[in-house]
Amino acid sequence: MQRLNYAFRFIKACFPLAVKHPRLLKPWVNLWMGGISLLILWLIPLGAVIALLGLTPLGMVLIGLISILLLYSLLMWGEVTALETSRAFDAITRGDFIQQESTGQTTEFAHWKDISLWVLMLPGMELIRFFNQVFRPGKADKHDWLGGSYVMLPVIALEDLSLAEAEERIKQLDRDHLLGFHPELVSISPVAGVLQWLLILAGAIIGFWVGLIMADPVTAGVLSRLLAIAIGILLAGSLALIGISFSSFNRACYYTTLYQWALNVEVARSSGDTSRGLAPALLSQVMRKTKPSKKES
Repeated sequence: MQRLNYAFRFIKACFPLAVKHPRLLKPWVNLWMGGISLLILWLIPLGAVIALLGLTPLGMVLIGLISILLLYSLLMWGEVTALETSRAFDAITRGDFIQQESTGQTTEFAHWKDISLWVLMLPGMELIRFFNQVFRPGKADKHDWLGGSYVMLPVIALEDLSLAEAEERIKQLDRDHLLGFHPELVSISPVAGVLQWLLILAGAIIGFWVGLIMADPVTAGVLSRLLAIAIGILLAGSLALIGISFSSFNRACYYTTLYQWALNVEVARSSGDTSRGLAPALLSQVMRKTKPSKKES
C-alpha cells in the first residue's frame, strides 16, 4: 500500500510541473497529433479489408492483425514522445530549463529509431532472460543488466546515445552499483500500466459497441460499415491515447528521476563529496512522511 501512496504522490507532484512549464506539455501535443495521424493512416488498410473481404474469416483475421499493429504503433509513438518528456523534465527539475531551451542541441525527435527498436526488442530480451534463469542458469548473468533497463529512455534522451551505446552505459551503471534504488518501491509502472490498459480495453469495447449500433455487420452496406469502423476506431484510439499519454508521461518523469539519482551518486563517488549523492528533491519529497504526528497536531 505504501508503494501505491508513493506513486500517487509522485503523479500528483508531476502534473503541476506540466501546467507550469509549457515545454513539458509539448510531448503530449505531439503524441496526440501523431496518434491521430496513425489512426487515420491505419484506417486505410482497415477500410480496404472491410470493403473487399467484409467479415469473412480471412477478413476478421486481417482486421485483428491490423488492430494489433495499430495499437503497437500508438504505444511505440508514446515512447518516442517520452524522449522529449525526459529532456524537459530533467531540465526543469535541475533548474537549467532556460539554458537548455535556448541551446536546443538535441532535436525533438532525435533517437526515435533507437527507442522504437528498443520497444520492439525488450519483450524478446525479457523472455530470453526468463528462459535462461529457469533452464540455463549459467548464462543468466548475460542479461542481468536488464534489471536496470528502466533508465534506457533517459540515458538515450539525455546522454544523446545510440541504442548500442546506451546498453553499454547501463551495463556500466549496473557494474558500478549506481542503480541501487529498486524502481518498484514507487509503483509508478503498475499504476500507469493498469490505467493505460483499462482505457485501451474500454476504448476497444466502446468503439466496437458504437460500430455495431451504427451499422449491422451483416445487412449494412459498404459505406455504412466503413463509416462505422472509422468512428469506432477513432473512439477507441482516443481513449487509448489518453491512457498512453498518462503512462508515458509519468514513467518518463519517474525513470528520469532515478537516472538523475544514479548520476548524483556517480558524481559523489568521483568527487569524494558524499553530499552530492542525495536523491533528487522531488523523489525525496514524495517518500518523506507528510502526515503530522499526534504531538504536532
